Amino acid sequence: MRHRWRRGLLAVVVGLLAAGCFAPSEPMFGDGDSVPEEFSRLPLPVRPDSDGAWALNAPGAGLLGQGRTLVRLEGAKNLEGAENPGWRLALPAEFALTSHQPGTAHSAFVRADRVVLVGGRDDRSGPSAIAGLAPERGLVTWRHALPPGSQVFLFEDAFEVLTAVCHPDSCLLTAWDASSGALRWTRTVPGAVRVVEACRVDAHGTVDGLSGVGCGFRLVAPDRVGTVAPEDGGVSWETGLRPPDGTVDRILVTGDRVIMVTAPAEGSCRATVLASGVTSGDGDRGWRYSFVWDQPRAPRDARTGCRWDRALPLVVGFRLVLPDAEGALDLDPHFGTLRPSQRLAPGAYVLTDGTSNEIVRAPGRPDRLLHPIGDQPVRPHGLSPAARSVTHGFWQDGRRLLLLDHEGHTLWKGTSDCRAFPKVGKGVGGPVTYCDGDDLVTLRPVRDD
Repeated sequence: MRHRWRRGLLAVVVGLLAAGCFAPSEPMFGDGDSVPEEFSRLPLPVRPDSDGAWALNAPGAGLLGQGRTLVRLEGAKNLEGAENPGWRLALPAEFALTSHQPGTAHSAFVRADRVVLVGGRDDRSGPSAIAGLAPERGLVTWRHALPPGSQVFLFEDAFEVLTAVCHPDSCLLTAWDASSGALRWTRTVPGAVRVVEACRVDAHGTVDGLSGVGCGFRLVAPDRVGTVAPEDGGVSWETGLRPPDGTVDRILVTGDRVIMVTAPAEGSCRATVLASGVTSGDGDRGWRYSFVWDQPRAPRDARTGCRWDRALPLVVGFRLVLPDAEGALDLDPHFGTLRPSQRLAPGAYVLTDGTSNEIVRAPGRPDRLLHPIGDQPVRPHGLSPAARSVTHGFWQDGRRLLLLDHEGHTLWKGTSDCRAFPKVGKGVGGPVTYCDGDDLVTLRPVRDD
């Protein structure tokens, strides 16, 4: 009986091996064995900004844009050899790409292979127009001028564009089909209503290469918060959720909890965070925290007099870090003050290097991990505090590019004149693209035989 069982098990294993279930995994950077092989090299089609990054970098769609130049990289969507046509487009001055924040003037939304450009003009502080781009052809296919005071958003679960013009007594909402530019619907919401971006864990501030992904929006009235249906503009007000006093500056969404954060008040710099109750598990009645806003990395805002920069994320890695003048407060973004928290020393702040590490930085002190595990290092040996992870095992430190094995030994090194970036959709450890002088080079992992 025992022998028959063993023979049966052996047959199953042999069958799985024959079916390829235990086939060797594909090479990837960071597996300790793979090294880079040059997959493609082409003349740099558009130079990045002075910071080494492009205003628009959507690797999944193969798009790079800076200023009035937008290009689609030839063969960018297929690293197995299939050719995809590339193109180069000279954008109108109104749609020049200079902003990294989707929805602001001179920016773009990208989702899969669809693109919406957001224009701007010198005589306008906000968006002046929206336009649709067909990436497969490199053509602007539609355009709509916007009235002064317009805001532009992307629905989170549908590729529809929302434009909003809000006044003290009402807010006019208009939805456009992002592919055709056709008008979907218009709706006027009465009252003192504002539209506020609602990101999933501060998506723009924490992830490279995203353009409008992870952010929807909420309607915010003095006494309630609501959502808008992309199909017909129907407004649903969330039961029992009332905004805190002050101007709600951003909304974060984590699971079924909505977190509202007010801008610091002029003079006092006091701000409030209010988290909704939840319906999951046993539920709770939410939580609230008030503090004096002070971001050590930020210059003083001209209007409020506070050290405040809304481009700096409040969610770093997996933690919500509130810039309290008494010392930044480290919280779980879902549980907030409902669970024990940690306060940092005054002047310290938290940032990430592109990994899951949350790093505490303070003037005159060495960096440390916010939540260390054993003797886990802050970063691989020999890298400066400016080092960032491009993908698993691949690091960029200034102009230096390094591929490290599990022990921190260098498997490959090079230099890049721009911010290197990974190929989206290939998983962690997939191909990496960087600038070698006047060339744009893509490396793919191969086994080191």
